[in-house]
Parts: sequence; C-alpha cells; structure tokens
Amino acid sequence: MTGNDSPAPSRLLTKELVLSLYVPALVISLGIGIITPVLPTYARSFGISFGEASLLFVIYQLGALAFTFPTGFLMDRIGRRPVLLAGPLITALASFLMAAARSYPEILICRFVSGAANELWMQSRLAVITDSAATNERGRQITWMVGMQRAGTMLGPAVGGFLADAWDIRIPFIIHGILMLAVVIPSFIFVRETVATRPAQAEDGSTLQPFTTRDLIKYILTAEMLAFFVVQFLATVCRGGEGSTFNLYAVYEYGIGPQTLGLISVLAGVAALPIPFITGYFMDRYGRKKVIVPSFTLLASALLFMAVTAFTKMPLLAYVVAYIAAQVTQSTTNGTMQVLGSDMSPAAARGGFFGVWRTVSQGGALFAPAIFAVIAEHSSFGAAFLFLSISSVLVAIIVSTVLRETGRVNSPQAEGAALTQI
Repeated sequence: MTGNDSPAPSRLLTKELVLSLYVPALVISLGIGIITPVLPTYARSFGISFGEASLLFVIYQLGALAFTFPTGFLMDRIGRRPVLLAGPLITALASFLMAAARSYPEILICRFVSGAANELWMQSRLAVITDSAATNERGRQITWMVGMQRAGTMLGPAVGGFLADAWDIRIPFIIHGILMLAVVIPSFIFVRETVATRPAQAEDGSTLQPFTTRDLIKYILTAEMLAFFVVQFLATVCRGGEGSTFNLYAVYEYGIGPQTLGLISVLAGVAALPIPFITGYFMDRYGRKKVIVPSFTLLASALLFMAVTAFTKMPLLAYVVAYIAAQVTQSTTNGTMQVLGSDMSPAAARGGFFGVWRTVSQGGALFAPAIFAVIAEHSSFGAAFLFLSISSVLVAIIVSTVLRETGRVNSPQAEGAALTQI
C-alpha cells in the first residue's frame, strides 16, 4: 500500500496490523507500566533524595536521546525491521540486569540502555506506519497504537504494585523482561520491511528526487519546520509528568507506596483509555490542528489544577482527582505530535528527518523531569506544575497561529508538497 489518498481498502484492523502494531504496543507499554510504580520506591530504598531519584527518569530519556539520530541513520542503512526487532530484545536484557543490580549506579546504567532500546522500537514503528499508511488513515494508526500504549502504561502499574507488595520489589523487572521477549514473536512474523526499493513517490505518483544531506538541512531550517520543532519540544516537556514526575511527587509528598500508585493509575487509565481512539478519527476526518489546539489547551488547564493542589497543600484525594484530570487530558494529546511529524517528514529522506525530529522530542523528554526536579527543589512542586502548564499553553498558541494544516490533501501534492518549499 502506497502513502496516498486514492481509494483503497482500509488496513486499520487487518490481522497483520493488529498483531504487528497494536498488540506489541500494548504488551510493551504493559511491561513499562508494571515497573513504573516500583521505580520511585526502588530509588528511595537506596536512601537518596528526590533530585537523585529523578535521575532514574532523566537517564532513561538520556538513553533515548543518545540513540535518536543513530536510529534514523540505521533505519536508512539496514532497514526498519531489524531496528524494530532489536528494541524489545535489548530492553529485555536491561530489565533482567536491573533485577540483578546491587547498586544505584548499576540501575542507572540499565535505565540508560532501556531508554535507548525503546527509541529503537518507537522510531522504527513510526517509520513503518509513515511508509505504508495512507494520509487519511495515518492519524488513526498512530493514535490507536499510542492508545494501546496508553492502556498498558496506565493499567500495568496495578500489576507491578501487586507483584512488589506480594513478592519482591525486583519481580516486576523480571516480568517486564519476559514480556519484551514475548512481543518479538508476532513482530518477527508479521512486520515486513518498508524501506523503499525504488525512488520515493509523491501521492500523485510522481517520482521524488533523492534528498542530499544539504537538502535535508535546508528543509529543517525553514521557518515552519523550526516552529514545528519548538512545538515538539514544548509538547514533550508539558507531558513530562506522565509516569515519572507525577509518581515521584506522590511518593515524596504523600508517602504512598507502589500498590496505591498502581491503583490510582488504573483509575486514570480506565477514564482515559478510549480517548486516543477518538482523537485519531477526528484528526483524519477534520484535520490535525482542530485536535491539537483544544487538546493542549485542556491539558494546560488540568496541569494548572495540579499546581493549585500543590501550592495549597491539598489532601491526597485532591491529588488523585487532579492526577486523573491530567491523565485524561494528556490522552487527548497522545499521538498527535507523532501524526503531525509523520505528515511533515519528506518521503525522500524519512530516516534522516526522523533522527532529527526524534532528537528534539527526546530532548524535551530529558529536559522535563530534570527541570521539574530543579524547580521543585529550589521553589516548590506547585511552581513545577505551573511550568508544565505554561508549556502546554505555548503549544496551543504556536500550532494555531504558525503551523499549516497537514491532515487534509486537497491537491495532488501530499508527501511531496513540502519539497516545493525548499
């Protein structure tokens, strides 16, 4: 299937797509969710401060950041499929080693490797979708994949919290490793290589000229692309509380354990579960901006509410309500920037573009927990949440005023349209 909008049977729910995209996304995120509530308690068991514990999440994002550009390079050189299969295998190894770790530095090394491995899977999976999905189905494929990830990430903590309380705090890491090994099987069977074996095609069927490195740099340095990268960075920053800073805040401010964290995550997960599946439909039908702008506006409001609960030292129940509100509104944004970035990627230089784009995204993911910890330790938790809220507001403003709509193709330009701007 080519990346065009010509009439073709929908591939949204084929057996191959379900088993190679949606199921692996669910299982991988379930494994991540299982260890999420354990990490803050695991870190605290070493007698370290909030700032030092934040390194667990900073180092994970640092690993992902370090492998963003190399992943894009590898995808163009050896193909999408080998990179995609390597991600879960390396994650499994890191998780098993983490379960056997005896010092905090060992755990940080394992987290770095896990972050790098997750970037291998995520970037290659996005590239496969962008290579093969029609523009009018891309929004749903990406947001549905993210929706499955969201389900696993939000529902997994209940399992992880139970395992840690019932047996041992290291057991969730072993389960995580086993899940990563299992997920490789359907991916190995159903994922096919999507690197073009012929010159890249625009959606009108014309041949696109290969991009040189200079062409890619010129494209990236256009005003619109620079604005997009700023938006991507801020969007990742304002979502930085998911699964990391929020949980650390709850542990250090309210003193709750992994089982309680898991139960709270389940409540939020159930409320937020259907949202990405709805946003994908609206992105494909009505355009990207009509989803992105209100989504980040709602997220900013929820983060502001979280800041108020922190400033006023409200009880745990208020935090739970604010947390659920933040996770639900976060779900409206999940996958939206991936869809927008996939739309804007030039078909003739997709790997290189993905490497740069994901570097910006992971830079934001690395920056988010680090700046949150700095603001929290030197000012207050309320100020840290307020910073995230302001970042979300800026995303909505820039997308609404600067970026063009990429989701609807009204002329035979499609993937090649961006090339005319160079």
